[in-house]
Amino acid sequence: MSTLSMHRQQQQQQMVSKSLTLPKIPQNLVPVVHILTSRSENDVGKKDEPFPFEKIIKFFRDSQTSHLVDRRIRFCQKLYRHHRNGYNSKDLRHLMKIFNILADDCEEQPLYINPFIEILKNCSKPFLLDKSTDAEIYAPVLISFYSDFGYLLRIPNKRIQQCILETLYKSSQLTNKSPIDENDYDGIRPIRMDYLLRLQCHSDLCETLTKAMSFFENDLTLRIYVVKLLQTYSSKSSECVARMLTHDCINRLLSKMNDHDPTGELLFRTIELLWNILEQCDEEQISDQLDSRVTISLLQEAFIGQATQTHNQYHCQLRNDILIVCSLVMGLKPDAPVIETGFAKQLLLFASYPEVRSNNPLVKNYKFTKSEEDFEFKKLLINTTVILSRNPMMNELITNSRVILALLSYIEPLPRKKSPGINTFEWSLSQIEELQLHALTALSILLPNSLNEYFEYHTGTRLLLFYEWTINDDEFKSQGNSFFGKGGRNNKRSQLKHILKLFRSIVSTKDERIFMDLCDQGMIPLITGYLRRLIQEKSMSMDTVDLDIICDGLFILSCVAESDVHRKEIFGSEGIEILIQILLMESSHVCGGLGYYRLLVAAIDCTWCCVVGSVINEDEFIQKQGLFALLDLIESNPKSLQNIILGCLLDLAENLKCIHFLMAWQGHRQQQFVHVLCELWRDEEREIYVSRTARGVISDPTKPLMGALQQSVPIVPLKRSEPSRSVLDLIDNMRSKIYGFFCKIGFGQLPGLHEEDFVTLCIIENFLDFKMGEIWQEIMTELEMEGTKLISTDTEATDTILQATQERVLAVAATQNYILEQYNKQDLQEEKGFYDDVRDKTLV
Repeated sequence: MSTLSMHRQQQQQQMVSKSLTLPKIPQNLVPVVHILTSRSENDVGKKDEPFPFEKIIKFFRDSQTSHLVDRRIRFCQKLYRHHRNGYNSKDLRHLMKIFNILADDCEEQPLYINPFIEILKNCSKPFLLDKSTDAEIYAPVLISFYSDFGYLLRIPNKRIQQCILETLYKSSQLTNKSPIDENDYDGIRPIRMDYLLRLQCHSDLCETLTKAMSFFENDLTLRIYVVKLLQTYSSKSSECVARMLTHDCINRLLSKMNDHDPTGELLFRTIELLWNILEQCDEEQISDQLDSRVTISLLQEAFIGQATQTHNQYHCQLRNDILIVCSLVMGLKPDAPVIETGFAKQLLLFASYPEVRSNNPLVKNYKFTKSEEDFEFKKLLINTTVILSRNPMMNELITNSRVILALLSYIEPLPRKKSPGINTFEWSLSQIEELQLHALTALSILLPNSLNEYFEYHTGTRLLLFYEWTINDDEFKSQGNSFFGKGGRNNKRSQLKHILKLFRSIVSTKDERIFMDLCDQGMIPLITGYLRRLIQEKSMSMDTVDLDIICDGLFILSCVAESDVHRKEIFGSEGIEILIQILLMESSHVCGGLGYYRLLVAAIDCTWCCVVGSVINEDEFIQKQGLFALLDLIESNPKSLQNIILGCLLDLAENLKCIHFLMAWQGHRQQQFVHVLCELWRDEEREIYVSRTARGVISDPTKPLMGALQQSVPIVPLKRSEPSRSVLDLIDNMRSKIYGFFCKIGFGQLPGLHEEDFVTLCIIENFLDFKMGEIWQEIMTELEMEGTKLISTDTEATDTILQATQERVLAVAATQNYILEQYNKQDLQEEKGFYDDVRDKTLV
């Protein structure tokens, strides 16, 4: 073929190929298809073969292969490499069989130790799942595995034991991450660490580790690992704490707590673990383990050892932690042997220092600083003193230690005046303020049990001087940072609130000597004067601190004036104005309505104690319409308050002037007082389900007053001092008070009564007779139950009483029906007269 023809043929072929070539699509127009997979193209088709666990287990168990040590070690190495990212949860049963076989082999052949440790370390990595939903399926397997894994500590080899403990500790840390990505949708996924930790808590690890502490008594490193693990589990689950306590965990922990440890980690970890146990334990379960002189002595040794080594921050913090643990122990077990061991005396010695100087070697050279740790230590000591006071046997020690005098040293105006020329330790102003509030709270608990110290240290004068400082207008920029300083920033309200709480606790002792001491120094005018000013300022808005101050002030006044007419007169006009202002106050102005009833109860109680019983105060209270304020409250308040108000009014009604005002009062719905009393009576009977007809007539003559609740209580023989159910009924409801009012007002010619009121009034008038019959019926039933037979004259007398009561009930029921019939006739007569008028007008 010529060159020309060949050239033409090539051109034709090129033209054909161009015609067959598709047009090129721009890259930005190519559609993108997303595939939900995390594998790369290189990984497609790759799949790890399952590890032959059954084959290896069979090989290891074969006695004919026991001499093939090298081959067994290679299998272990292969197992380690194959599961370098963690073991699959479905293989754990086989894995534990291998562990148990190797555990026995390690005792005979040390060459197995290193490969065994390697495969153990892989258990620190999160176990793997084929599906994320398999976690619940394999939960029992994982719990069983962890229980068996802890039993491997039986192997008498320190390296293996340490590896097991390190592996468990790493696997319990939430920061432990798996080499495998959790977002691998196609492959296996690691179990979440928090889920694994919960499964460990449900296993037997806690019991195993608690028992293991006895085996590691002489090995500091392993003991620290055990304590660290128990610390982790106890912080996560109260179930773990319960399991630990079943194996005498407290004594096992404390027995070696004070052993020599250059790092100091053992004591630190032990205290943290004890703290967790004491916060989450069952009180009954732990009380037996704490009631031991050995336990308290070991804690005492640890505390004194750290308290005398306060040369760095670590020792100070550890000292504070030990004191917190000791206070928790004393709180759970108030009768723990802290007195017998001398620990209580040492704690009280620290609590009174440096306010009260001592030559005791324990504190003679002790130095307080303004550091946060020492400040916290001082507050903890005050708190521990309060906890110790729960034991009545501590009163003498508290007195001898002069702790109360040390606390009283803080009860003075701030800033404190420094004595010139005397160089003494002094806290900062904010620290003194916080300690002052803490001291006030502690004294409110300690002083009622130390009344001799109250007079010895002239406590009343100190407190009243401090109270005067809190209510004067001198400016004081309070920090208000502490727990007790809430709501008192840039003012003295916190100090005022807590000094009144202290007064309240003191007067609650009902000691007449204290009343005289305080009142002779003018406490009543001081409190009433400030309360009057405060209520006038806060009449439109009152917060919780103001509410506490007012309620505590009213309670103090109630206590000191309750049994002395002269003090009631000192309360006088100013106090009465306070009470009336409170009784007329709207609920929304008191903490948004939340504290209104508390304030109201305090005011009613103060009225009962400071007004009732003094003719001068009663007359002024009535003239200033305080009586009308109480009556208005009956309409607008629930039953619980109505009962209190009626009791106060009933005692106030002993004043004859009160009766006229009671009868003249009309409520918001223009109702008379007697009608309101009848309404209250009917409400009471509806609430206790007394048997009545639809129109209020007695329907059960045998039980004219008894409600369903009273009937449900069976009659049993009672002791002489025990009240019967009929007597308790007088306390539980208001019917006896309503009967008392009608006895003062009378039962005839009462204004404002309706038809149903007359029916109710028949029952009220015979209330005492019905109640007497009810009590006699109870007496007869009890005598029958005890098998006591009355003589003929007594039998005749009791039969007469019961028959007379029943006849009285029937007569009252007949009277009620007669009243209703007369009202019905009157209604018919009025209706007939109305129609007659209509007819006459129509005819005209």
